[in-house]
Amino acid sequence: MNILVCDDMKEDADRLATLIAQSGFEAQTAVFTCPKQALDHFLSGASIDACFLDIIMPKMNGIKLAEKLRENNFENDIVFLTTSNDFASQSYQVKAFDYLLKPLTSERVSYIMGKLKKSQENADKAELSIETHGVARIVPFRDISHVEVINHTVYIKLLDKSIIKVYATFGKIEEQLLADSRFAKCHRSYIVNISEIMTMANNELTMKNGSKIPISRSYSQVKDKIVKWMFK
Repeated sequence: MNILVCDDMKEDADRLATLIAQSGFEAQTAVFTCPKQALDHFLSGASIDACFLDIIMPKMNGIKLAEKLRENNFENDIVFLTTSNDFASQSYQVKAFDYLLKPLTSERVSYIMGKLKKSQENADKAELSIETHGVARIVPFRDISHVEVINHTVYIKLLDKSIIKVYATFGKIEEQLLADSRFAKCHRSYIVNISEIMTMANNELTMKNGSKIPISRSYSQVKDKIVKWMFK
C-alpha cells in the first residue's frame, strides 16, 4: 500500500509513519507537514492507495485538502486524524473511510490498516459471476450501482448506466452480492451498492447515477446499515 500522511505537527506525522511501518502491513509512506505539498505530490501522478489527513491544520485544513483531492479524482480511502468527532458531517461529504483519534496508539493504527487492506481487496478483486446467453461473464462489484429483478429477469445496473440482462435466479445473484459488506437489500426486488448511494430520504434512495430505489417497510432495518456505512 502507498500511504500519504499529512499533519502539520511533524512529531505526530513521524509517529504515525512509524506506527504504520510497525503495523505488520506492507506499506510505503510519504509524509508531509504542508497540505499544499501533499496535494502537489498527488497531482504529480504519485500512486496513493490511502491518505491519513490531520483535520486541524492552518491555511488548508484536512477537510479542505480532502475536498481538493476528491475534486481531482482521488477515489481511494481517506482517514482523518483528529482530537474530536466534531467534523463528522463535513467528513461525510468527502467520503471519509475512518478516524484516528489522537494520541495515536499502535493498536488503533494496526486496526485501521487492516480495514484499509480488506476494503481495497474487496474493491479491487470482488466480482459477480454470471452467465448471459450461455457465455460466462465476470462483473467487478465496484462497477455495479444496483440490481433489480422483474418477472424473473435480473437487471444489473452499472455505474456507466449500462444494463446487463440476466435470466437467472435472483437468489444466486443475491448470495454473491450480500456476502460483500458494501451491498444491501432494501426491497425484495432490489440490492444496492451502498457506496453508490447519493442520498437517503424517507423510504427512497437516490443513486449517484440518478436512479431512484425504494426502501420497503419490511426492509426498513437496512437504513441503519446504510447510515453506518456512510459515516463509518
